[in-house]
Amino acid sequence: MLKTITITFILFISIFSSINHLFSENRPRHIRIPRNLDKYNFPNLPKYNPHHNDAAQPLRVDFTITLRDGVIIDAVKFIPRGAVPVGGWPTVIMVHGYGNEKETIAKFCFDQAVFGYYTMTFSVRGQGHSGGLSNLISRTEAMDFIEIVNWVKADSVNGANPNNILVMGGSQGGLLPFMAASLGQTSIGKLNVKTIISALAPPDFASSWIENGSIKMTLLWSVSYHPDTVKYNSLTGRIADWIYTNNKEKWDSIAYWLPIDRDFMNLVPNNTTPLIVEGSWQDKFFNASGISQSTTLLNAPFRMYLGAVQGHGSDQSPSEDQWHMNFYNDWYYYWLFGVENGVLNAPKYQYGSTMYPVANKYWAFKHDSSTVWLPPNNTNQRLYFGQNGQLRDNPNQNGNAKATLNNTVTGGLTMEDAVNYEFKGSGFTSKFTKQTVNFTSSVLTADKKMVGVPKVNLQYSSNAGPFCQFNFQIFEVKPDGSQRLVNRINYTDRNYTTANAVKTVNINGQAHSHIFKAGNKIRVTVTNLDTSPEDSVLLESNPFVLPVLINNKNIINLNSSSYIDIPVVNTSQDISGNTNSTNSALEFKLSQNYPNPFNPVTLIEYSIPVQGKVELKIYDILGKEVKTLVNEFKEAGTHNVMFNASELASGVYFYKIISGSFRDVKRMVLVK
Repeated sequence: MLKTITITFILFISIFSSINHLFSENRPRHIRIPRNLDKYNFPNLPKYNPHHNDAAQPLRVDFTITLRDGVIIDAVKFIPRGAVPVGGWPTVIMVHGYGNEKETIAKFCFDQAVFGYYTMTFSVRGQGHSGGLSNLISRTEAMDFIEIVNWVKADSVNGANPNNILVMGGSQGGLLPFMAASLGQTSIGKLNVKTIISALAPPDFASSWIENGSIKMTLLWSVSYHPDTVKYNSLTGRIADWIYTNNKEKWDSIAYWLPIDRDFMNLVPNNTTPLIVEGSWQDKFFNASGISQSTTLLNAPFRMYLGAVQGHGSDQSPSEDQWHMNFYNDWYYYWLFGVENGVLNAPKYQYGSTMYPVANKYWAFKHDSSTVWLPPNNTNQRLYFGQNGQLRDNPNQNGNAKATLNNTVTGGLTMEDAVNYEFKGSGFTSKFTKQTVNFTSSVLTADKKMVGVPKVNLQYSSNAGPFCQFNFQIFEVKPDGSQRLVNRINYTDRNYTTANAVKTVNINGQAHSHIFKAGNKIRVTVTNLDTSPEDSVLLESNPFVLPVLINNKNIINLNSSSYIDIPVVNTSQDISGNTNSTNSALEFKLSQNYPNPFNPVTLIEYSIPVQGKVELKIYDILGKEVKTLVNEFKEAGTHNVMFNASELASGVYFYKIISGSFRDVKRMVLVK
């Protein structure tokens, strides 16, 4: 069984270092940045040699690497004791998150070295005790990483295996190797490693921080570290000033400079390194849609997971964590040790859908998979914003109806004031009034599974500019009136130059998969301050995106041009209960569990073409029933269920499905 370790990651952005002289050094502010801005769990790789002596403490060596421009990188490596195997020890390079340094994950490198791996990590440029100035994940740091990998390859005399290197990291730690691999051939060579684990790291991360004209709170935090934590180059240090200034000129500077030399979606086809890419639905930094988009461009073997990835303020799930163990384990065994375990034949796209109930402040998750993305039978459920707070399946009959969202700012409130207030308390609320407008659907008559990117088509106007903002929050509402945030769609018009002009825009939201339960309702709340109690884990009282601090009255036209599209899988059922089945192509099927053999968690997939009762049970080799996985009515479609055999002994087991007249049995092997 794998041993779980936690690595703290904190994020960043990057800018051209060649124009540093144009700007003054950044001025540190006393902004309170949350401690442990994000955490990400990585399981340890399995022992390289089961007979390796764990009691033999690996050798720690601290050293430095001098880069092409003279910058000195502070690094550490851990070398296993004992005879070096032919070719060297399997080699692992771990990369820390933004605002951290090598000591943050040195202990994790040590633990991995105990298992028989040569491991190393380092402090990224401008962080920890490394020299240079941070470009906040730019081509500069990616080139640094190629040099560092080449240094490790040259250390074969100390046991590194230059032909068997795994790179793992999240946030900055995931972006650096993914970007380096996507650069292709460079002046200092090409990144050449066996495989990469890249988590919470979409290639369009910089644009994601400011998508739809809205600036995320996490961007401001990421450019506001004290110089003791991060040493920014002068241009990067100006970004916080631009955000606080909060005018059109400074916004234009952010929008222009932020993606340059950082976003690398166009370079992804250059990558030839096998990798796992994964992200979280509730990521407070980046939109998970960038991760799925990158897979459409990859020419290398890959697997993708979206759902419960710890970090960036995301929900946690013990069941998904259990699944992750096998997910990583199979990948490691295949790429590092050449074990033919069918990993390349498994569905490439794995995901977990959030759903009620809520436990320990987190959604429950239901695991699923697909051979393509988006999953088949994905259609948009269109719901129109209507009068009297209705969310309707047809346009409002009164085409002249409107909804008003007032933005009231008094007392000379500045963005820096609001940030210092942390968007709470009498000092803030006496100068800024949060307003909401709600639109609520009828009761859902069946479960609705959303997978993909919800979108809002909005026809609007405002009586003042140059900015106006509409934040859409999607909730699931229970019969008792309680609700919980599912998703959000943010839009800030940064070029509203003509008062009362009517404009229409189509806005992408945050990628997500969620199962809305029958008997509940969908609510869309439009607000001028995107805060929610569900964000307390990371954002606390702070908003997802920074608000517009301009007095204006913003209008939504409640006509056929104002609606939300929710991507729904398996059914085109509308809010009023009319169902058009899209499962006619399905047939009864019980798939082979994956992985198989497994330890201790495996996934079983089955399909039923019509709604009906399903029984799915586990039996031992003697035919004794040991577990009931499913015993209930299920909607037509493809379903997945997780089997956790942690309490069972190693051996052969069978799983049997009964649904109507359909019967099937398959064999699986538990190996502990």
